[in-house]
Amino acid sequence: MPQRNSHEADAPPRPPRARPDADTAASACATELDDVSATERLTRMLYLGVGATALIFGVLSLDVFLRQVYNPFPVASTVGWLFIVGLPAALGFLSHLVPLRVLRRIALTEGFTFSFILCWWLVMRLEPLPAGTDVPWVLMLSGIPTVTIAISVRPWTARIYAVLASIASGLIRGATSPEADPLLVGLQDALYMLLLSSVLVGLTLTIRRSAARVDGEEYVRRAAESEQAARLARRAERQTINALVHDSVLSTLLMAGLNRASPTVVARQARFTLDQLDALGTDARTAPVSGADFANQLRHQCQQLAAAVHVTILQNDLKPIPAPVVLALLGAAGEALRNSVAAAGVGHPHQVRRRVTLSADRNAIHLAVTDDGVGFDSARVPDNRLGIVESIVGRMERVPGGSAVITSRPGHGVTVDLFWVRTITPIGASPAATPAAVTAATALFARIPGAAPRPLSFSASLGLSVRLSRLDVVLFIVVHSVLAAANSDRITIMPLGIFAFLALSSAAILVTGDAADPMPMIRTVGVLLLCTVAAVLMFFHIPSGPVGPFAHWHLGAITLLLVVLVARGRTGWAWAGYAMMAFSSIAVAVHTGLTVGDGLLQASRHAGTLLVGTLFAVALRHYSRNLDELYRDRLQRETFVARTGATTSERQVQVARLNALARPSLERLTRIDPVTDFQRDEFLLVEASLRDAIRARCLFVEPIIGAAWAARARGVEVVLLDDSGDRPPASVALTAAIVGGELDRLMQGRLTVRVLPPGRPEFATIIVETTVNAITMSRLLVISRNGLVREV
Repeated sequence: MPQRNSHEADAPPRPPRARPDADTAASACATELDDVSATERLTRMLYLGVGATALIFGVLSLDVFLRQVYNPFPVASTVGWLFIVGLPAALGFLSHLVPLRVLRRIALTEGFTFSFILCWWLVMRLEPLPAGTDVPWVLMLSGIPTVTIAISVRPWTARIYAVLASIASGLIRGATSPEADPLLVGLQDALYMLLLSSVLVGLTLTIRRSAARVDGEEYVRRAAESEQAARLARRAERQTINALVHDSVLSTLLMAGLNRASPTVVARQARFTLDQLDALGTDARTAPVSGADFANQLRHQCQQLAAAVHVTILQNDLKPIPAPVVLALLGAAGEALRNSVAAAGVGHPHQVRRRVTLSADRNAIHLAVTDDGVGFDSARVPDNRLGIVESIVGRMERVPGGSAVITSRPGHGVTVDLFWVRTITPIGASPAATPAAVTAATALFARIPGAAPRPLSFSASLGLSVRLSRLDVVLFIVVHSVLAAANSDRITIMPLGIFAFLALSSAAILVTGDAADPMPMIRTVGVLLLCTVAAVLMFFHIPSGPVGPFAHWHLGAITLLLVVLVARGRTGWAWAGYAMMAFSSIAVAVHTGLTVGDGLLQASRHAGTLLVGTLFAVALRHYSRNLDELYRDRLQRETFVARTGATTSERQVQVARLNALARPSLERLTRIDPVTDFQRDEFLLVEASLRDAIRARCLFVEPIIGAAWAARARGVEVVLLDDSGDRPPASVALTAAIVGGELDRLMQGRLTVRVLPPGRPEFATIIVETTVNAITMSRLLVISRNGLVREV
């Protein structure tokens, strides 16, 4: 009797194919949009940010560009400026409208155009610029193509591009500077551009790596939770079918095999069981049942199972009951009554009285089945008693809001209390969606190495790695040590510029150190205090009169620190620091004989950098929230598909097994014909085989199925048990061969096979009991996980 290996039911289900229509096409289109990866979404957001940056710095550089238009070729100069500003602006406008490959080509064109203009300036325009406008306009925009390239190419290519652009910037600045020492000016410019590019490229590449990491983590998360949802759905469907098999199929076969009822009763029960199997195979959806209809169904069932039972209905404006709840209540109550009829009167001196009581309000039901029979000791009931574990307790617990309590003592009867409370969980959804299942899925995901509790967090996206932070800090200190030393025009007893450099270096170490984001308040205040100290020191350090182009180097240093502070989640405090810096810039201007407007102009040159950093931070936070919502929706959709597919797959496997094993016997029983002893024995063998499929799922494989059938036909008692839970072993081929051999050799007696729980060094035990000359002999065999057998 070949059967499909039960492990195949645990394979990930394949979604059923459907013919597309208008609705499914629209749904597929929406799904395609939702399935865009975090990497692509974040890349588009970066292009959008580059577009905004280009517009901001384009406005800031426009005045300088108009003053530096190359008179021999004014049109070419204008076209160059428009390309440098317009191409990234186009990236921003098109960032969510065109494919990424188009955006990447525009970005590469931007990088090539910038490189061409740098080379042209080095070859064609190396004359000094007028004082006051001695910074070439192309250098004011150098950060834009550098970041654009960092978004579009490999990390090392982006870093090399940034280094070459910084070197070219230093050469151009040195060649066009009207200062007395242009080489020093060029060196300072190259170092500062290298630092700025390193920070910008570092942040961009970190965001890209974070997006790739998020994609990987989210894939693991969705796979784990979909797998868990599918496993829970398969188990729920299997348990539901097992309860039906126990209540209807097994009871019908036992009734016929043990000749417990008349052929008419057996035929009626067989037809009813076949109807249930047919309904299970078609997955018929049932509408909610009214309170009155439920009460009538309950009365009818009780009269069919126990004619003398007393039914009391205490109904109080009961709302319509979901069909799965009605089936669970009727099934559990019916099993309780069947058990009472079968066992409550055995050895009892008086006639057993049975009572069924239904009490309900609008949102809760209490159904009690009681008798005053012999009762039992609940502590001594074996776990493999399917009537209690699956058909009563398990059946109610699989319904959201359902539960069951069984109370009994020897000599004091049995009380079965069935409860259901209406919950907000949609009835009909898989139990995998219940809070307990969600908790289980969360616990499973928490054990996945490298998995994060949230798909994406802003701090995780922008937080620099320890290595990158240290490199940036070292570069920051080296660059500003050169700037501070080169602009120490007056070294007094108190070298204030050096002290300002030390304060800013300490702030750089503090702002990039390991700490949770947003940055702790004590660190934030410490960074701003150090920046304030540096600004005050530079107020007294900068001399009156004309100064060099990098005399105000501390403003750029403070701006970079404030940008990192924004990245660490302290945007408001960063802008408070900028207000302090602007005030100090005005104070320095007035102190050195300049105007308030000069001070504001000096500070405004750095406002664009901080504004761009803030826009990136706000956009990324917004993106993070949207991505969380997207991932939640995608996860719900995929777990729903996994549950649905797993439920359908498990039902198909179980129904096919039932049709192969039980349907021929049930169809035979629908005919009211005399049943031979051979047929009764076959009914009992089918019942035992179906019971094996329920109690020992992982052992329900060949050659065990055939060997157990033949052994039972010889009169051997065979008990197969599976304690492996919801995670059956991948293969039981070696164990199946060993068990099959033992069954084939056993002519009489009893054989019990138990698969042990996961985590044990042994896989299974076999107890063989035989009786020779009225002496019972037993052997205990232990099977290891590698298939070795030893006798204990």
